[in-house]
Amino acid sequence: MLRLTHLAIAAFGISLAACSPPPQQAEAPVTTATETASTAAVIISTPASGARVTSPLIVEGTAPGDWYFEAQFPAKLVGADGAVIAEAPARAQTAWMTEAPVAYRAEFSFSVTQETPATLVLQEDMPADNANPRETSIPVVLIPR
Repeated sequence: MLRLTHLAIAAFGISLAACSPPPQQAEAPVTTATETASTAAVIISTPASGARVTSPLIVEGTAPGDWYFEAQFPAKLVGADGAVIAEAPARAQTAWMTEAPVAYRAEFSFSVTQETPATLVLQEDMPADNANPRETSIPVVLIPR
């Protein structure tokens, strides 16, 4: 008799579970502005990757506010051999003391006598670990004027 009661209770529990609505799934966590900014990527709006460019080269886009120090961060054009062809600060175009993306602009002057493959490299200034700055890069081709 006791065994029959246990079976009846178990069957009742199973039938209740089958008729119950499925458990609510946890909602995705809400991303705050701070979380978004800390993982925000550097965007190079111009030039496009692989673009053929002449001097002066204007570079524009957005970078997280924590890439800047004193409203700028380093940018350079590096040749295929690793030599620096030109350097220029990428300067904030709006208030930079934020964690949100901030517009930047850099202008490079260079002189080449033939088409020269190069890499545009943007690098955060004053990284938190003082050793490994974050950077982003795209290939470009420098064209003589």
